[in-house]
Amino acid sequence: MKSLAFAANVLLLASAVLASPLSARKQAAINAIRARSAARRSNRFQAGSSKSVNGTADVESTNWAGAAITTSGITEVTGTFTVPKPSVPSGGSSSEEYCGAAWVGIDGYSDADLIQTGVLWCVEGGEYEYEAWYEYLPAALVAYSGISVSAGSVVTVTATKTGTNSGVTTLTSGGKTVSHTFSRENSPLPGTSAEWIVEDFTSGSSLVPFADFGSVTFTGSSAVINGQTVTPGSDSAVIIDLEDSRGNILTSTSVSGGTVTVEYE
Repeated sequence: MKSLAFAANVLLLASAVLASPLSARKQAAINAIRARSAARRSNRFQAGSSKSVNGTADVESTNWAGAAITTSGITEVTGTFTVPKPSVPSGGSSSEEYCGAAWVGIDGYSDADLIQTGVLWCVEGGEYEYEAWYEYLPAALVAYSGISVSAGSVVTVTATKTGTNSGVTTLTSGGKTVSHTFSRENSPLPGTSAEWIVEDFTSGSSLVPFADFGSVTFTGSSAVINGQTVTPGSDSAVIIDLEDSRGNILTSTSVSGGTVTVEYE
């Protein structure tokens, strides 16, 4: 009887494996992506060149694209965007991992401090990964628990400064809201910039290959500055475009009122 039971269990296990080889391979691929990216982190603004376009400051960066308001007294920033479906950029390889992230944050543009929250995406070999996260520099990204996002998810993100070294991040999607509270952090928050950003983040010690994200549009974008709510379009936000290591500009950014649109070129 024991041998018959053992044989039956083996047959059941074999049938389960044969019934879903695609899902097993997909999960293995996703696990491999996550394993290689365990040390993911966002970084403060890394400057490139700068110029003026139609009277608006336009700067280039090796890791950021989007818009930033620079002033003092910033205590909150918020925005809503739809998670894009990334693709391998022109000339890229389907066997390489390409990633990116969209987020809102306070600080990081003109100083080394930053509180932020958003969504990252990766694609490799036709497999996709999406993750909702929060971060307070210099720590690495931390995934929220209890929520999942994917391409097409509408996400609202808010970062709030509650003290000189404390704050709260909040992310809402699909009727669920998650948040994280930071307190007594070693790094201060001066509250001197508010950002709406698409980023080429870091894994380990280098930037990940940057995915073609199509476009990301932040709507309902606003910041609270000295108690007053302003939009990036009404407060002369700096436009930021991302350039690669060869100096090629990979994004274009436009700002109008409470809308910030970042497009992959």
